[in-house]
Amino acid sequence: MSIKKFNFYSVGQFLISDKFYIPDYQREYSWEEDEQVKDFWMDLEDLVENQRDSHFFGQIVVHDDQEDRKKYIIDGQQRSSTSIIYLAVIRDLFEKIYTETKKDGARNKVEDIRLKIIGRWSEEENELQFHLGKVDHVFFRDFIQRGLPVNDDVTEASHKRIKQAYEFLYQELSDKIANLNDDDKYNKLVDYYTGFKDRFNLMCVETDDMNEAFIIFETLNARGKELETSDLLKNHLFKTAGNLIDDVKNQWLKMQRNAEGIDLTKFIRTIWNSKFDFTREKELYKNLKAVITTPKECLEFTDVLVNSIGVYKVLVDPNNEAYFEDKHIEKHLENLKLLNASTYYPVLIAMANSSYSEMEIRNVMEAIESFIVRNCVIAGKVANRYELLFAKLAKKISAQHMSFSEIVQELKSEMLSDDEFENHFLICTIKKAPVAKFILRRINDYSQKETLINPSNKDIHLEHIMPKKLGTWKVHEDLHQKYLHRIGNLTLLADEYNTAIKNKGFDEKKKTYKKSAIVMTSKLCTSNEWTPTRIEERQKELFLMAKEVWKF
Repeated sequence: MSIKKFNFYSVGQFLISDKFYIPDYQREYSWEEDEQVKDFWMDLEDLVENQRDSHFFGQIVVHDDQEDRKKYIIDGQQRSSTSIIYLAVIRDLFEKIYTETKKDGARNKVEDIRLKIIGRWSEEENELQFHLGKVDHVFFRDFIQRGLPVNDDVTEASHKRIKQAYEFLYQELSDKIANLNDDDKYNKLVDYYTGFKDRFNLMCVETDDMNEAFIIFETLNARGKELETSDLLKNHLFKTAGNLIDDVKNQWLKMQRNAEGIDLTKFIRTIWNSKFDFTREKELYKNLKAVITTPKECLEFTDVLVNSIGVYKVLVDPNNEAYFEDKHIEKHLENLKLLNASTYYPVLIAMANSSYSEMEIRNVMEAIESFIVRNCVIAGKVANRYELLFAKLAKKISAQHMSFSEIVQELKSEMLSDDEFENHFLICTIKKAPVAKFILRRINDYSQKETLINPSNKDIHLEHIMPKKLGTWKVHEDLHQKYLHRIGNLTLLADEYNTAIKNKGFDEKKKTYKKSAIVMTSKLCTSNEWTPTRIEERQKELFLMAKEVWKF
């Protein structure tokens, strides 16, 4: 088993060299009129009008399946399909010229395209050179390859794209020849026919080993446009699914429909890290391919993907998605989203897929929020360093129903102790306003349980007590820079917020603070002055409450 062929061909040479098939597991026709099809036309127009020698159209990877006795295009489906669409346009325009002029050359070109390149089809015989997958096969055969009329009410999305590609290319080419006399019209069309057929070039690699075909596909795509790992994963699942291919494909499509707006590769990696050994994105395809090796495993994994998409969507967008009945869970998710935390995702996925109660999930999310606040927000540790910790924990949760105390014990191995938390908190600065408002609001709500601050950051204003611009404040610049963003120098204002006070002296500011319904702000009025020493003292006071809010 090895590479059987490796060569450069013109599009015409490639299309007549054999019969080619698109596997059913490959995605449907996806080139959009305003993007890839337009780019295709512009490249062709440039080649013909500027009389360029050649244009490199891309690569084709072919699997010569010895069992099926068919040659499957593993990579290059879209450009191959578009080539046939374009040649169908050329065929139909030559047919039109022949009808109008009876020019023998036009008739000959029609027959060349129909017999040698596209092929013929009837109920008794199938001589087509190119066969799309299940979803597009019949529509493509009848509308493009046979040239039959089609209704305007096409509903399948890929069929619409095929129709739009044909109509776009037909219109562009018609416009090119519209104002020419009969001979020039024919000659221009010949230029656009032979230019594409003979001077659009492809690199073709053919192998009889399916795994090798996918490795070649992966390697070629890794150069240039970023490889869509999710497509590789889908291809592996589909080709391994065997007699369960229909079930696996249906589950994949169901997941894909429900995952609108979601990065599928990140989603699949998160699900993987919730059940299996931790993997980074660049190793995901290799590791999945090594573990998922039977049709049953393919179906089980796609089932997990379908069952996980709902909870994953609320992780990614907790403000606009709903999943849990317990709104305290989603509040913790909103908090973690605000703190830009995502490495914990596999833990929640594992719990949601392992029949944990919402109360258990709520308790774990509260613990994770404390972990993130202590270690990442206050201590400044990079969140990504805990990705492996959360993935290992998720795998254990998936394998065995761990208790809350067991989960917490796992987290404690890297959690800041109270003493460490205090040491970091007392010197902590927070420059991101949303994060600072969140920390202060949570502390204030702890001390003011009967009147909680409006949870929307938009309606709460962050106040630097010692202001960003000193104005009349008598503070050395070094001390100003050191203490400006300290937690102890920050507070919150609600409706009483007034931009006019932000650079005023402390005594003037206190008149506004006194009106505030926010306890931590009105309490500032008990201070006679605002100095670095007072900022440090207040930071200690805030820590005593923070330790209780994010206790562990």
